[in-house]
Amino acid sequence: MDGPEFWRNVADVFEGMALSGHRRQLRAEALELEDLFLLMCFMDLMGLPNPGALYLLDVYPYLVEEFHLWHRRMGFDRSPIASFSCC
Repeated sequence: MDGPEFWRNVADVFEGMALSGHRRQLRAEALELEDLFLLMCFMDLMGLPNPGALYLLDVYPYLVEEFHLWHRRMGFDRSPIASFSCC
């Protein structure tokens, strides 16, 4: 039980305890940034002026799959855009 594997496991436990809060915070910040990014991408579909719309035309095909997850995370059961149905 005093072998190198035991001490490696102990080090892993302490590393997990030290970094778990930071990892959780980074995940939350990443989700918040993704939500902002998707909002910026779909502003024109919602009727809001979007200065970056021309630059986003190339990425729309990649984001259609993410739109469903985004509106569910925002609390909408169905797509908030009447002309854009993903469910």
